Amino acid sequence: MANPVLFDPSNSSDEGCCPDESLFAIYHSTQAPSAMRNFIGALPVELLLAIFTHLYRSSRRLTPSGETWGLDDPLSSLFPYSPAAVCSVWRSVLSLVPEFWTRVVIRVDSQHTQSRDIRRYFKWSRNLHLDVIITRHRDEFEGDDEKEKSKVLKATLELVRHIERCRSIRFNVMYSSSLPSILHHFHGKKAPHLQTLKLKCKVDDGRSPPPKLVHWSFYAPDLRYLYLDARNFFDVCVDRNNWLKRLYNLHSLSVSRHRHISKGIDLYKLLRAVEESPSVEYLELKDLHFSRVRPWTAVNGISIDLISMNLEDLSGEVFSEIIGFVDSAPDATHISRCVINTCHTSLISTRVVFHDLPTDQDLMVPLAHWRGRTLSLVNCACFHDNFLRDMIDGGPHDQSFACKAVQELYIINCTNFSPGLLKTMVLMRRKLARRSVFWRYDQETLNWTFPIVAPITLISVEGGPVLSKTDRKWFEKNLGSFHWDEEVLDYPFDSAGDSDADI
Repeated sequence: MANPVLFDPSNSSDEGCCPDESLFAIYHSTQAPSAMRNFIGALPVELLLAIFTHLYRSSRRLTPSGETWGLDDPLSSLFPYSPAAVCSVWRSVLSLVPEFWTRVVIRVDSQHTQSRDIRRYFKWSRNLHLDVIITRHRDEFEGDDEKEKSKVLKATLELVRHIERCRSIRFNVMYSSSLPSILHHFHGKKAPHLQTLKLKCKVDDGRSPPPKLVHWSFYAPDLRYLYLDARNFFDVCVDRNNWLKRLYNLHSLSVSRHRHISKGIDLYKLLRAVEESPSVEYLELKDLHFSRVRPWTAVNGISIDLISMNLEDLSGEVFSEIIGFVDSAPDATHISRCVINTCHTSLISTRVVFHDLPTDQDLMVPLAHWRGRTLSLVNCACFHDNFLRDMIDGGPHDQSFACKAVQELYIINCTNFSPGLLKTMVLMRRKLARRSVFWRYDQETLNWTFPIVAPITLISVEGGPVLSKTDRKWFEKNLGSFHWDEEVLDYPFDSAGDSDADI
């Protein structure tokens, strides 16, 4: 086997190349004494291969669909780029194993990857399937970068030459204008192995619309996870183009980042496009600005069936409209930093999670007639004693309880409620549930159902108010499952859509 052309960190003729994580800089900064360098270079190839194979395997993870690369490794220690920086011998050995290079990581920040290096990474992977990540270092998402767009463009042009081998493609950049245009850059391409396509940005800074194409095509029959910025979504998924109609294996769809105030996007075109998808089960809508929201009764015929939904940073009217158009009962709905006070439709999910809601929001608006089982609240200042009083109040004859079916409460970093009142709520609802003479056992769900109100059976509190020893003993005795920790958690919100892990 002929060795690939390699570049040597100590060779001045290769000056100007800058692989990921400043590989050559790392090499020069870690120069050992000559005796140590000789020892490193003298290690048998068989031993080096054994070491590198161990590193490769430790960088992999098992998923339901098989083994793949882990996604949480810091760029500074990423395999194989970090060991490849040590010396030219190590780099030569690593280049002989194509499996090591099936994760192509391309940086587009201050330590951006040069086109020459990108081409070598693709070459060393031979003809194997690829996972491609085009990203910035996590510490370089602040400030300005006027050259980001050109760096992403160069990376995109190299990527599309090998798109037929890609299993996953992930862009994670600062500006929406830096993201590639699917309509333009991916037109006419075939990606028969592509399962994940994610285009993420931190800031929407606008983008000039690409020229329209009458017969646009991008062949990706196995695509399961699609995460697009709003402009790319409207370019290829709205009106007659609707790419979603041709994605029969698509499971998860995310649309995010449109804050260009001068012109919002059309909510109903977006929802109609989602409805036309033959297979989407998970929907995420994040940080979107819409031009206008008509009364939901004026828009007929939209009905969306989902298993799970995540809504973030949406206005009250938009939030209410979306809830109204989801016909089926999703297993879980996640709601973060949305205005919920104007919601005119009750939530219908089995599990509801609220994140980062301020004091002025009223949880009872979407929850008063909710019939779900599990309620989670994370960093919600609006979870306070008034909410607990509403859960205690069953009306004049104890026949009309809010959240009547809830049995599990997960409370994280919420301190505006009284443990004593929470105890009173649990006690009262349990007594009423026990007095009911109409208990029945649902053979389909294998759960007791309660016609008036269900008992609370599980409470888990992280970062809550101080709990007395007496109350702790009472909860432990009277609940099937109980946990209470007063230490506030460092719990940054990281939705399914923000995480690189596929849903």
